[in-house]
Amino acid sequence: MKTSNNLPKSSTQYARLSSKDLLSLYIHPEAKTAYKLYVEYFPIDYIVLTENQTIHFDVFYDRMNFYFYNNFSAQLVMANSTDVYVKKLQPTISSINLESWKYVLEEFLNLNPVNIDIYNQLKVQMPEGIQRKLFGKLMTIEDVCRRKGISRHHFDYQQAKQKCSVFKMPSFDELIQRNVNGD
Repeated sequence: MKTSNNLPKSSTQYARLSSKDLLSLYIHPEAKTAYKLYVEYFPIDYIVLTENQTIHFDVFYDRMNFYFYNNFSAQLVMANSTDVYVKKLQPTISSINLESWKYVLEEFLNLNPVNIDIYNQLKVQMPEGIQRKLFGKLMTIEDVCRRKGISRHHFDYQQAKQKCSVFKMPSFDELIQRNVNGD
């Protein structure tokens, strides 16, 4: 059984992962759907490499692997020269699920202009229980507008404008299916 000697016993501080430990950094299974939505629908220019080559993750550690469940953009821009620090936590499954969706929602709310495709995917893929925890009810356009500080007509304008797009990049699953079908 693998143990990492450089990690602190306490969950109050971050410790640097060695290059060997980086090979054991995975997305937590409970956060995969939120992560997949983030990777497939967020604009690539939104996920940019910063000058800071240091990344911090809160992780679930099972004595063999490190599982991150938020801060998806940081994971996507990691390079060989990136220093990765982790803080071990023991979150519950429900809190991992909540934190992963909360991260995607906050990133969505920071996008300008509002991305209708991401809103639609959040509405469909985010579990209803998570929506109720984050909004007190199922997510609506009005909730998004209120949190973004925009009026409904701005949302409707973006929706009309984005419907006119000429080309939509297919998802990875769609590309595989096309290849299997010979399309």
